[in-house]
Amino acid sequence: MDSARNVLQFFTNSAHSVPVFEALDDGVTTGSALADRTGASRATVARILDEGESRGWIDSEGSRYELTTKGTITLEAVRDSLQTIEGIEHLGEAITWLPAPTRDLDYRLFREAEIITGRRANPTEPFDFVSDRIRTADRIRTLAWTGVPRLTELINEQAIAGQLECEAVMKASFFDTLVGRPEVVPHWRAPAERDEVWRYEGDVPISLHIIDGTVIIWLDERRGDELVVQGALVTESRTVLSWAESLYEEYRAGAELVDPATLPET
Repeated sequence: MDSARNVLQFFTNSAHSVPVFEALDDGVTTGSALADRTGASRATVARILDEGESRGWIDSEGSRYELTTKGTITLEAVRDSLQTIEGIEHLGEAITWLPAPTRDLDYRLFREAEIITGRRANPTEPFDFVSDRIRTADRIRTLAWTGVPRLTELINEQAIAGQLECEAVMKASFFDTLVGRPEVVPHWRAPAERDEVWRYEGDVPISLHIIDGTVIIWLDERRGDELVVQGALVTESRTVLSWAESLYEEYRAGAELVDPATLPET
């Protein structure tokens, strides 16, 4: 019986192992056809086929080869493992900034995510990116523990102009931070008067936007008692979108509309 390590080693020792098995997964074929399709030498293909057959992953009849049931299942498991690692590696340092709720997601979903971080030349790049998305959006839903004034102002302006449908679920304690900030309060009073803002009394361990079909998750680093924004993860994955929409609806169902009269006077 092969150990899991030996199985992974077989598929990672050669860059051609997975492509050969994927080609076999399409149906019965020959060694020469596999070499032509994958770009591997015939000697390499022959080695992969011989070892795969000895492990019970491949059946052969004459010069024709096909995957066994075990081979098909093994390929699927190995592909999932490699794609998970690919997603983790793609995230890089950002994996340490992902908010806790995202750990319920399959890391394979992050393989094509865009990671936007502030650079020395442009430290506000994540905020600039989100601002640009808001300007061209039809709808935005926000779930967050805090608000970014420049984004809140822009969202409110777009909504007033009839160019944006918006709503937000905010951590209840956030509204306490509006005291003494008269320049910010109007950007929350207006949507509250339109019944577009909810307050959630419990913890909100994530800040995200659902902008049309795109999910933007803010990446925060904890420094003592403070959370510092390090960037944003952007994805158009339909699976992540479905997850984000479900999470948003879950929090909104447990929240209550903000009464404009409870907001600080300006």
